[in-house]
Amino acid sequence: MQLVNLLHGHADEIDIAARIGSICQRFIIAALLVGFPAWTVDDVKKFRATHKIGTPERLAMELMLLAGLRRSDVVVVGRQHIQDRVLTIDTAKTGARVTVELSEDLLKMINATPRRGLHLVENSLGKPFVKESFGNWFRVKCTEAGVTKSAHGLRKLSATLAAEGGAATHQLLAQYGWTNLSTAEIYTKGVDRKRLGIEASRIVADQIGNIEIPHPISGEGIIPKKAIKTKAKK
Repeated sequence: MQLVNLLHGHADEIDIAARIGSICQRFIIAALLVGFPAWTVDDVKKFRATHKIGTPERLAMELMLLAGLRRSDVVVVGRQHIQDRVLTIDTAKTGARVTVELSEDLLKMINATPRRGLHLVENSLGKPFVKESFGNWFRVKCTEAGVTKSAHGLRKLSATLAAEGGAATHQLLAQYGWTNLSTAEIYTKGVDRKRLGIEASRIVADQIGNIEIPHPISGEGIIPKKAIKTKAKK
């Protein structure tokens, strides 16, 4: 009996530890997401106005925004990863395979950007970037455009736009190469709360609209019933 109680005690400890681990993992993910400010649509407009189509910085930005690639994937992605309009790559960070369809606009940008090798984005020497040097280079390009954000914030904007457009949790996992459901839920739950809040406010407005407002002076505003005329007896 003592052994059974001991095992139950250990099971409870393991369950508590698992729950604590799950909570900590959620906090870590949230902290990482909060740590890098998301780009705004205005940031994208400023970057596009400064860096024209045909430059590697413009293509790098669009790959992170439209395809949702990490900087560690932007530095390795190349022509060999594209078949027709579909880009398929095993992500460097998680190893998850990402498959996305490239828009016509993005394909035109890829074709308009000069390169010497297979890599879509090359440095000034025509060589592929190293992840760290790419981050520093891209931050300089952001500063030139008046954008005080980094490459990390682009994926946050991309995922937010996808969620607001109706992408479900598993669709976000597939596009952005996440392996943890909690990461995708940060975006979908935020959108759900926004949508539900708007829907609730409309319900409240409708209910309030159905409430009859009494006239400030008792009896006024009430249309009296028409008097019923009786025929005089002959």
